Amino acid sequence: PKPVVDLRYLQNRDIYHAIPTEDVPTAFLYSSQRPAPHATLPDLLQGGHFRRAADASLKAIYQCRPDAADKILTLLYTRLACLILISRPDLAAAEAVPLTDVLVRNTPAAQDLIPLIPWHLRLLLVRLQSIGAADGGRRGIMALYALAAEVRCNLKSAQAAENESETALWSDRLQDLGLRVCDALVEMGELETATRHLDTLVNVEADELAYRKALLRMRVGDVEGAKRSASKMLDEKRKRGFEALLQVADGHYDDALRSWQSLLTEYPGHEMFALNAAVSLLYTGHITSARDVLEDLAEELPMFPTLLFNLATVYELCTERAAERKTSLAIQAAARTPGPESGGWERATFEFKL
Repeated sequence: PKPVVDLRYLQNRDIYHAIPTEDVPTAFLYSSQRPAPHATLPDLLQGGHFRRAADASLKAIYQCRPDAADKILTLLYTRLACLILISRPDLAAAEAVPLTDVLVRNTPAAQDLIPLIPWHLRLLLVRLQSIGAADGGRRGIMALYALAAEVRCNLKSAQAAENESETALWSDRLQDLGLRVCDALVEMGELETATRHLDTLVNVEADELAYRKALLRMRVGDVEGAKRSASKMLDEKRKRGFEALLQVADGHYDDALRSWQSLLTEYPGHEMFALNAAVSLLYTGHITSARDVLEDLAEELPMFPTLLFNLATVYELCTERAAERKTSLAIQAAARTPGPESGGWERATFEFKL
């Protein structure tokens, strides 16, 4: 039987924050696409209304019994994830502290609690430790290694019991943690260390490993090393896309543009190929064509942050009425049918460079 735990400390209203709306364009606050006042949490999530979903999940936490661990922890994950999706990781990091503090004490109560915490919440808690950390992210790296040690222990137990499903589960989690350590090192600026770390990973898909190594090599300016890693990629579409990126890195913008356009002919509707083609148009001086491509993407696709940033930048470059054009873009986004894609329906003001 599961141990009974008391989580009333996670129902303390003092640890949670009101979510401000000053960073939301007015168009979203008064849009006809706003959710109904009494929309359920599943409906809010499905519609990409993550700000409202963060509030709804918190209200649900308050209404739970203190010993309803499964429900409280699932709702807490929803709350923290929604805060990140609305570009408030600072609030998420602060609200995660009470639970993280309990876990690091390693008391008997903490040991009873650990098996009840969903794996995705444990990963998120580790991720949030690195946000705004004074140590530059080292504590987060240590937490990932601690999780990996726990996973190895569980993997050995599953192998000893000849439990194939558990063995596969813990093996996948161990591989994922290895890649997360690499990501954390990149965020710390330790690019060479991240590259060496990738060389220590085993049982990771060869194509994924080659792609990550190629990206890291390009980030540190080792274009030849990036080309060597890219040559080992097996996924032809990904490989050709990376080769086009290398052309951009080398300053061969005309060649890159032809590569992106060739890829778009074979893979019509591929948003990243189209986005990079637009950027290459900008680099080659075809600013009007770049704007047209980006505006078409904004009409056809869910508005994702890179698209918004690039389109706002083009407006700043090609018109003195950039603020007006960017405001119109926000109005256009607020009128779209809500959905959970690309960070949700509601966008922050800074995404439009307003």
